[in-house]
Amino acid sequence: MLNRRSVRISIIAFCACITLSACVSQHRVANAVIDATRRHEPLPLPRLIDESLTIAGAYRIQKRVAQARLDGAQPGGFKAGLTSPQSQARFGTNEPVAGVLPPDGLLQPDATIRLSELRGLNIETEVALRIGTPIRAHVKDVAELKRHIDGVAPAIELPDLHYVSTAQPAALDIIATNVAAAAYIVGDFRSPATRDPNDAAPRLVCNGKELNSGLARDALGDQWEAARWLVNTMLQQGWPIETGQILLTGALGRMIPAAAGDCSADYGTWGTIGFHVVQ
Repeated sequence: MLNRRSVRISIIAFCACITLSACVSQHRVANAVIDATRRHEPLPLPRLIDESLTIAGAYRIQKRVAQARLDGAQPGGFKAGLTSPQSQARFGTNEPVAGVLPPDGLLQPDATIRLSELRGLNIETEVALRIGTPIRAHVKDVAELKRHIDGVAPAIELPDLHYVSTAQPAALDIIATNVAAAAYIVGDFRSPATRDPNDAAPRLVCNGKELNSGLARDALGDQWEAARWLVNTMLQQGWPIETGQILLTGALGRMIPAAAGDCSADYGTWGTIGFHVVQ
């Protein structure tokens, strides 16, 4: 009969094997996503490569994928996704997801976006909050978060959901591929003392037709709570939150598949963001 020490050693060895196997599998998935991104090819569905993939594993893959694109640079900020019950249902989850914004994805208003470069391009109207002072520890409430935010702005997020499979991506796939982070446009920032992020009510018009309207509270019911969730989630994944970084808190209304044409997002007193989509 094995003694307790032998049993303990066997359990530790077994757990180490499982951990090593998971690490190898996650490394394989991350490399597949990175290679596809660099070749401008459709992304794989990570859960089909690793059928044992978990949310924690998906975030570990995401970090490797994001770091490969950053290539030593600091993130431009962070984004929340699936922040409404409707979007969560579409991707088979009951939780939001978070990703890393690449600094080279920041475009100026009136930008031109090419469908030939972003084949799975979608359009989302959002709110951007700007970090005024670094955050290093879990944010316990909205009052604490507000002390770190120095600006609120209208924003357009341009996620690229370009996957190799015709199968519907699941939340695990979305997380591991960095929540489709590709490009984003941010308008003028104003102090949160004079601009309440929960007042946003954008309308998206493309080629003269209104395609979407949304309200700030579409994102987890409250912009500040959405931003707090995003900050705490990315801190948990090992990302420090730095001055000047942008938080995109989730789609207001629906995510709209992009088509060629001229678009503008009207945020009322916040201003309008125009952009162009071409083939």
